[in-house]
This record gives sequence, C-alpha cells and structure tokens, in this order.
Amino acid sequence: MKSERLAISLEYMRFTTEADGEEFTEELEQKFSDIMEGDLSADKAVADYIRSEGLDTSSDDPKLDDQSRYPGTRCLVNYFGIKDKPQLKRIDKHISSLRTAELLRSPLDMPFTFDHLKAIHFHLFGDIYPSAGQIRRRSSSKHTEYCEPEYIDAQAKRLFDELLASKYLRNFDDSDDFINELAYYMGELEALHPFADGNGRASRLFFNSIALAAGYEIGWGSADPDNFLEASVAALDGDYQALIDVLEEIVIPLSE
Repeated sequence: MKSERLAISLEYMRFTTEADGEEFTEELEQKFSDIMEGDLSADKAVADYIRSEGLDTSSDDPKLDDQSRYPGTRCLVNYFGIKDKPQLKRIDKHISSLRTAELLRSPLDMPFTFDHLKAIHFHLFGDIYPSAGQIRRRSSSKHTEYCEPEYIDAQAKRLFDELLASKYLRNFDDSDDFINELAYYMGELEALHPFADGNGRASRLFFNSIALAAGYEIGWGSADPDNFLEASVAALDGDYQALIDVLEEIVIPLSE
C-alpha cells in the first residue's frame, strides 16, 4: 500500500476506533499498519488475539438460533459463548477492526449491491457471530424505530435499485450534488438497519468504497465521531442537512 493511501486508511481506522469509544493506541496503529502493508495477515492477527484472550469456540448451545440473545443477557449468540456484554463488545470491536484493516487493503471486488453490504458485514463479524451477514429477523430500535424486519428486503431493493440507477453516485460532476446524494443514501441505509448489530461499521466501509469508486475521498481523519453520529441520527428523521454539513467538510474530489 502506498504511503499516502496507508495514511488515509489509518485515519479511517482512527475514526472507527474512536467512534467505538476506544483509544487509538500506538500498538493498534502498528497492527493495523502491518495488516494494510501486507506484513501481517488478518487471519493470523485474529487467531493470535483469540488465543491471547483464551476464548473457547466449542461452547455452542444448539437450542438457540443464530439471531437469539442468550437468556437474561443482551449478548447475541456468538462462537465463544460470551454472555458478558462489556467483554463481548471489547472482543467484537477488536476483531472487527482487524477485519476492517484487511478490507481497506483488499476491498471486495463486486458491484455495490445489497449482497455487497451483506458480504462486508459477514467479513467483519463472521469470526464472532453465526448471524454475520444475515438480515435481522427481530425489531430493532435505538435512536428511533428502524425498519421492521418483514420490510427490509423490499426497502433494500428500492434503495439499491435507486443506487444502481445513479450508477453508484458516479453521475455527479458537481461535488455538492454528490454529497447531497451520499447523505441521502447514508441516512436511508441507517434507517433500514438491516443487521442485528454492526450496521454502522459495515455501512461506513460500504460508502467509503462507493466514494472512492466515484472519484472522491472521505477524509475521516477530519471528522468528529460525535458530530457524525448526531448528524446520522438527524438523518433518520429525514433531516439530512446536518449530515450534508459534516460531509462538506470531509469529502474531497480525488483530482484535487
């Protein structure tokens, strides 16, 4: 990976790490750099981490389906049988960040369809959850009520058909038009919220790749995670202006 691309990718990793409430340490930066430079395979990094944490992948409960939460907990069924939420969040964030670095080095080579988004989600979380890449089957809410699961497929088809019609945002010569459309699709996908968990991390990588393919760089290093979250929440209610304002500060044409 060229030095400029490595620096931009590390800024992406910094943003993602801090957005998850974690510290972007020198140790993490070096590990991400090694993966993106090809000096360390993500498979090895994940295996070493699982071993260092003493995680047991043999603890499976056949009575629970992939999208269940363990009784009396807020923990999704996972390959390690972890039922402590803080521990699961820590494991989840670390392993998915290693896979994020891997995808920044080698993005998926496929059209920007719903299947692409599901493949990203599976790649990020497939080491942890059997439900990785699956559309959620239960209602979900946080800042608002997200799309009900029975409508996800139909709404995803509508949204991704629109995205295809726009040639994946490559039809816009004017950066303002590109940013307006990017904010719209970010907000719509946030409202769709197709997965049980990890929606933000998967969609961020998805839109990062779309922007690059359309000739734009998203300068995540200049973005404030809290402002970005607030703007994304506003977009859920159809108010895209805050998200547009954030993107105007960080989206740069690659030709500049």
